[in-house]
Amino acid sequence: MASVWTRTYYPREDGVAFDRVIFFSDAVFAIALTLAAVEIGIPEVEGDPNSVSALWDVVVDKGPAVTAFVVAFIWVAIYWRANHRFVMTLRGMDSRYVLATLVYLALIALLPIPAGLLGEFWGNPLAVSLFSVYAAAVSAMEVALFTVAYKSKLFIAQPSREFAKVQVLGSLSPVLVFLTSIPLAFVSTTLALVWWVVGSVLAGQLLSRMSAPPPEDPS
Repeated sequence: MASVWTRTYYPREDGVAFDRVIFFSDAVFAIALTLAAVEIGIPEVEGDPNSVSALWDVVVDKGPAVTAFVVAFIWVAIYWRANHRFVMTLRGMDSRYVLATLVYLALIALLPIPAGLLGEFWGNPLAVSLFSVYAAAVSAMEVALFTVAYKSKLFIAQPSREFAKVQVLGSLSPVLVFLTSIPLAFVSTTLALVWWVVGSVLAGQLLSRMSAPPPEDPS
């Protein structure tokens, strides 16, 4: 029997070690949103604080910060939902998976910065490019998490090779979409943002034709 001092595998049934990784992950997602919200701040009125027009002006000035929060919220929600659904398929975690998760969470913690730049300077190709690189890196880490779990057989129902291939391609498709949007951003930032949507839809349709049956849950 392995010593608790040298354990490298943490089964779901064990509870403590497995759940702590999940709770820590959720906390990082929540903190990323909180930091994005804090950046908005409370409007400060110069002059008459009872002036409707003066208050309206400072509220309007907060528009870019609010936009940045909305961008951050949308992407945190997307990443959290994907991570939540993925973790539900695991029967346990090992040390390699935990390490990959820490790298993934480091990127999530940074989200308010590229999201803030995108929200406030969406017309600047550098802001769009930086967010594209960031989003591509997050998607690449999702591939890494799946690959580690697949090779270590951490799934409740181990996927077939065909199903695993589709899942990896599904996570790699945003990497391709975001990176190809970078040269478009220097032509038109609007064109790059539109490509995020159009490219994702096209990738989804292509992947739907390559679908493989998911593994059945063990009885």
